[in-house]
Amino acid sequence: MSQQPSNIRYTDGGKQCHPFKRQARNFFCTEENKIIMDLTLVTLFFLFHVLNVGTGKPLPDDKSIIELKIKTLMVRLNTFQTLSSLKVAPPAELQGYSSIVAALEGYNSLLSENLLNVAQVRTDISELTNTITHKLMNCTAQNPKLIVPKRLQQLQNILEQDRERYVEGVSIEALLGVKEILKLLQDKFDGMASC
Repeated sequence: MSQQPSNIRYTDGGKQCHPFKRQARNFFCTEENKIIMDLTLVTLFFLFHVLNVGTGKPLPDDKSIIELKIKTLMVRLNTFQTLSSLKVAPPAELQGYSSIVAALEGYNSLLSENLLNVAQVRTDISELTNTITHKLMNCTAQNPKLIVPKRLQQLQNILEQDRERYVEGVSIEALLGVKEILKLLQDKFDGMASC
């Protein structure tokens, strides 16, 4: 039965390193029963954190999460046959995330629960707006000016006149409005204003 080798003293200015950690001895070595971490590694982690927090751009992870949510929602919307034949024209008036979130929430409120598979779409829209709000929006103003797309205003007016009669048609138009906003996000994700 072979014995485990004891700690070997290297010429590291008095530091003792375990023989199985020879490659890592610059990072972790014992000196008077304390573990000393290489300050270069700590400094790099700190700088990486400061750069990520200090920039206004979303972190790569945040961006990929939102892009995945957008793609998933697009796939769900494409299952509605009536939407696939309609032309998508992204609303040019939406320039910032606060207006995009308000428009998505407005369209979401117009969706009828009677449409097949719309419940999951509504959940996905809510998740997307929450993610945008917490990961991308950076508003210093308490009440930023919100721009409402013309389509959304028209649909809200129609429902106010006769909700029961137009609810299904308005829901399809609202889904198309959501699809247009998603297309806008896909096209101008990096150039969007943070508020």
